[in-house]
Amino acid sequence: MKIYVYDNTFEGLLTAIYEAFYEKNPLAAFYAQNELDAPLLLGENITILTNHEKFKKVKNAIINKLDFLAFKKLYMVFLSNEKEKGVIIYKYLKTAFKLGPEVHNFLNINEIRIVDNISKQISYETHRFEGFIRFNYIDEKFLYSSIEPDNDILELLGDHFQNRFPKEYFIIHDILRDKALIYNTFFYEIIEMTNDTYEKLKSHSDDYTKLWKAYFKSTTIEERKNLRLQSRMMPKRYWKHILET
Repeated sequence: MKIYVYDNTFEGLLTAIYEAFYEKNPLAAFYAQNELDAPLLLGENITILTNHEKFKKVKNAIINKLDFLAFKKLYMVFLSNEKEKGVIIYKYLKTAFKLGPEVHNFLNINEIRIVDNISKQISYETHRFEGFIRFNYIDEKFLYSSIEPDNDILELLGDHFQNRFPKEYFIIHDILRDKALIYNTFFYEIIEMTNDTYEKLKSHSDDYTKLWKAYFKSTTIEERKNLRLQSRMMPKRYWKHILET
């Protein structure tokens, strides 16, 4: 079995998949460089350099032979925390190209159903965080929030919060992945950000924080508290990032 190692990017993964298709390799594995501490012994390790022409060929093939929704679903899988996401995408494409544009109707096929389910999970988590994120106002200069999503959804939050706070500077910090979404009232981008920033800012408290906690307390009906329901709707591992808790 050949093991394709790419550079942690979606472009790199699709370049590796292009190579696997070109070699007509029935058995292939795909790993990002940051997923491998050492070369795997049970296979031939092949390091793939990202090639944007090959990436475009695979992208265009997906969009033209399937549709844009299929391409979007595969990108969602790439953002997931699935360990075998490269293989999942590879198997999906091998099956989907045979089915054509009607691929979304074949959820009875395992390769198609897995991609559809993962895509829905990513969309659900993104929607949950759109309502879950709470900001601190740091020194009356910018909004800051820390998050720990299961999947790499940071960039999927950009449009929502840009539309919500178009005139504010804000930072949404994924402390699990050491990166942050930065918005400067014109556009947003994702940059590296270490956990040191989180340690400095996590204990910051402002008037908005105090106001929100007071409001939450005043609207809480003690007799109707349901901690089990709260835990189901918002897992406890997220609570440390919510102002009202």
